[in-house]
Amino acid sequence: MSQTTPVPPPPPPVTHAPPPYVAPAVDPTGPVAPPVARPVADPTAPSLWAEPASEAAEPSAPRVGGIRDDQLPGRLDVLHLSQWFNKRKVLERCSLSMEPGEVTALIGPSGCGKSTFLRALNRMHELVPGAELSGQVLLNGVDIYGVDMSPTEVRLRIGMVFQKPNPFPAMSIADNVLAGLGLSGSKTDDPEWLVEQCLRRAGLWTEVKDRLGESGMSLSGGQQQRLCIARSLAVHPDVLLMDEPCSALDPISTRVIEETIRELCHDITIVIVTHNMQQAQRVSDQCAFFLVETLGEPGRIVEHGPTERMYSNPSDPRTLDYVNGRFG
Repeated sequence: MSQTTPVPPPPPPVTHAPPPYVAPAVDPTGPVAPPVARPVADPTAPSLWAEPASEAAEPSAPRVGGIRDDQLPGRLDVLHLSQWFNKRKVLERCSLSMEPGEVTALIGPSGCGKSTFLRALNRMHELVPGAELSGQVLLNGVDIYGVDMSPTEVRLRIGMVFQKPNPFPAMSIADNVLAGLGLSGSKTDDPEWLVEQCLRRAGLWTEVKDRLGESGMSLSGGQQQRLCIARSLAVHPDVLLMDEPCSALDPISTRVIEETIRELCHDITIVIVTHNMQQAQRVSDQCAFFLVETLGEPGRIVEHGPTERMYSNPSDPRTLDYVNGRFG
């Protein structure tokens, strides 16, 4: 009987490791494109300035006006900021530090770039077609124009109160205060308490406590402006920007809002644009004087410093002329 020769098993397949990745060569002498701001790829990922999660339970003690007990006012540093609209340069290399817990007033004649500068501090200028920017804006040392920075998060941490009050017309007074919570993804176990505290901080509670279900548009102009301030407070921002918040208000409403600003600056850094030289002197700790030196040129910061010095003994004679009403 013949024997069968065993068939050897087939050899294992030959595998080849992929070649190592080699980054493309970059010409160090070539132009470097500026980073393009884009939302964080993973919306659940923490931001660059997110606070570490605490394992302890939330404190049971109330937190005034949406401000956390452990929150410190934010610091803003602007470095060599230039801006263009449709290729027309409107600001030239502006640098300014806005100190934590202080009110900084931006003063100067109309058309010198104050509001443009203010809107760059929380990326609001990006909503304007043709807007471009160079330089840096740092919140607590973090560049808000970094490639992984979400504009929505930036605008929650750096709130804005506009010249014209803009309460949401389809919402009640209470719902207006809470409107920012949905946008920020925040929650509160006691919305009624938060509404009351934010309205108290904005100096509005006693005037509206019996009409919280009414439309925000039922309020007077000064009350609407304070409602917008209360809405900003509900998401506990680090910085609050104000673009001529009293320009359309009567003297009584102006006084109330100025008192509110001085109260809020203990917890929030405030930057305000104003054409009212007496108001800047009353409410601000620091001033920055903007000026267009020649028609058609971009605006610049002539000088900045403590408000008392800027009004009494500034470095540049043009500053003294402006704050004393000799031009502008």
